[in-house]
Amino acid sequence: MEIPEKKNDVPSRFELQVLKELNEKKQQTGSDKINSFLSSIPQPFIKAGEWLKKIPGLDKIADNTKQAVSDLFQNFQSEKFSFDTIIEKYKDSGYVQINNPDDISTLDLEDIEPLIGDICKKYQTLVSEEESDYSSAVSLHGVPKDVVALINLNRKAVNEYAAHYGFDISLEKERLFALNILEYAASENEFARKSVMERLVNQTKNMTNKEAKEDLDKTTFLSMFSTLTSSISIKLLKAKVGGVIPINGAVIGNGFNAYFTSEVCSAAQFFYKQRFLIKKYGVEVIDLSEKDLKMLEKINKQEKDK
Repeated sequence: MEIPEKKNDVPSRFELQVLKELNEKKQQTGSDKINSFLSSIPQPFIKAGEWLKKIPGLDKIADNTKQAVSDLFQNFQSEKFSFDTIIEKYKDSGYVQINNPDDISTLDLEDIEPLIGDICKKYQTLVSEEESDYSSAVSLHGVPKDVVALINLNRKAVNEYAAHYGFDISLEKERLFALNILEYAASENEFARKSVMERLVNQTKNMTNKEAKEDLDKTTFLSMFSTLTSSISIKLLKAKVGGVIPINGAVIGNGFNAYFTSEVCSAAQFFYKQRFLIKKYGVEVIDLSEKDLKMLEKINKQEKDK
């Protein structure tokens, strides 16, 4: 086996276990949970979406939702993101050598996991509280506001995960990467989720060189930005409208916010763990075979026994 180029030594035992888990997840589409969540609906989710298109005025609501989400991320473009809080968090935990985001990749992935803590639980609580407030005065025309609030909280969750793993969300390519994570979590069927998974894995591999840190040209960025925000808006709108209007007696939206946030957190951890390991060991590390991983485990054991 050819060990990939890397900044540090062989991945630790913990990191090798994570690599195994990541490889297993890549073989799945991740659609089991969402299919289970929607299993009570007496017709397929996509057919429900087609049926919803027939609701009078829904086109305008869809346009309002897409515009509101686009405005949200346009404002996000001008936000100044600071790593100061994250860096201080590492220092307070004893990692005094961490002075900038790049220093985070010198740690073992096992050191980072405790600092991730209950990020997901925090945001699930926040979205559940908003969903509870929203449900008390539910209306079809109020859905765009709810979708924007849901996306806003979840993009903050993605930002927080990215920062903990040492990635600068202020870069345009990083913002597009974060949008892809939201689209992955919002995908409503196996084919769609698999497609976004493949796109994110390819982006993960491609974002390792110096060119990846450079901003895209404005036309390319705006085109990709518009496509992603529109896709996320419509996917979430279909789910949220289902919570307002019963479809053959079923309700999609009840509890959807917390569920969606759980999916976002899971996806963010998956993809940023991959990126962390690539940054630390080289792009080849996420394509190591089971045989290669076992060989690295053996090397680890030999080093430990010395």
